[in-house]
Amino acid sequence: MNGTGKNHPSAFLPTAILRRGRALLNQQCWLWGQDVKREEGNLLLAYGFDRLRPPAEESGSSQYTFCLSAGLHIRLWGFGIYFGGSHGVYLNRYDFTPRLAFFEDCWQSQAMTGLPRTQDLTLLPMALRWIGSYESWVAEIVGLSYREACLCGWKRRAATPAFIANAWRELAREIEACHTDAEIIPARQDEAAPTQMLTG
Repeated sequence: MNGTGKNHPSAFLPTAILRRGRALLNQQCWLWGQDVKREEGNLLLAYGFDRLRPPAEESGSSQYTFCLSAGLHIRLWGFGIYFGGSHGVYLNRYDFTPRLAFFEDCWQSQAMTGLPRTQDLTLLPMALRWIGSYESWVAEIVGLSYREACLCGWKRRAATPAFIANAWRELAREIEACHTDAEIIPARQDEAAPTQMLTG
């Protein structure tokens, strides 16, 4: 269903928002990977995520799933994020184009290749605000110094530790306020860092 108002943002987002979202999500997936490998304990598990590793006969990324209210789920991999119920929105870390996906087990990003672009972005700002709330939780539980240490190995900072949570919330507001269509720029291979799997 196409939407044009604030409750149903346009499925075509301005290129500036797409670039910003791509940079933030690429960094965020790196941070989730650091949270998994944290010496003092896996922060995703501490938050309440359930971890499911690939079957023995398959290789790929572990998937982490968190259940929200109203039948909504968040699922994280090293290659992206899913937000929704039985169906929802999927974002690849290197391509912020929102895709329509179903809530199914997945171990490799190739399984998400070719998904159609979603026509209703209602769930997208909700997903981004959840990321912001997660980052606020991290800052409260382990402090900004931990996030700073996580970013020591990340060369292309999209936001500093003190502003990561607000950066996600601001992006959500920009998407809700967006009423104009714009060309979606596909992810470029030369912008993509090596894929990090959530293997913990």
